[in-house]
Amino acid sequence: MRSRFNQLLRACQDLCFPPACLACGVRLPDSAGPLFCAACATDVRLVHEPLCRCCGRAFPWGAGGSHTCGPCLKKPWHFTEARAVLHYSDPVAQAVQAFKYRGSTTGLATFRLLKERLSHLDGLADLDLIVPVPLHVHKLRQRGFNQALVLARALFPGHRQRIAPSLLARTRQTISQTGLSGHERRRNLKNAFRVVFPAQVEGKRLLLVDDIFTTGSTANECASTLRRAGAQEVRVLTLARVSLE
Repeated sequence: MRSRFNQLLRACQDLCFPPACLACGVRLPDSAGPLFCAACATDVRLVHEPLCRCCGRAFPWGAGGSHTCGPCLKKPWHFTEARAVLHYSDPVAQAVQAFKYRGSTTGLATFRLLKERLSHLDGLADLDLIVPVPLHVHKLRQRGFNQALVLARALFPGHRQRIAPSLLARTRQTISQTGLSGHERRRNLKNAFRVVFPAQVEGKRLLLVDDIFTTGSTANECASTLRRAGAQEVRVLTLARVSLE
């Protein structure tokens, strides 16, 4: 009975608010699955294993099982592992930008659905706290919302009590990371974060959530700050991951 009611409710919603592709905007027949049309869906790829056990970089098929990549062996990160749901392709970029810069929440259900298809991400919600990467107060006022917080709530709807949006703060307004080199990104973010409630961090296993993993500079600086405050472990989950290779 409930399934039939949900189907009827979805049909009414689709009639009143016709679903469209998150990337190109073409009309879709219904909203039952991920909101990408057939053409765009061919370039929407989940980040499957095998992966680097640390930074989460995807290995090509035939490269063996998941293992730690060479760069991570040479220079460890402050986080234990980083994982992402999607490769940052053009359709994914369009969907993320609509969410991040235009405040569109239409794609949140799709993002959650795609995350749930990756069984290796199932254990992430079992950590003690989920920490969204914070915005500086001026950027927050300008944008009106923190996309990392909204994303954390969407990806972990049954664990909202574990989400700690005020635990980590951005202490200074940094310039946009777009277009910066890895070295410039790290310098831009140096000492840009602080733990507001150190007692809540000490000895805890934390999951850091953000929208995009590019060079990993933001995640690493946040993880460093949390580890200095006494966190036992920091893992990272982002919606998308940029391939720099």
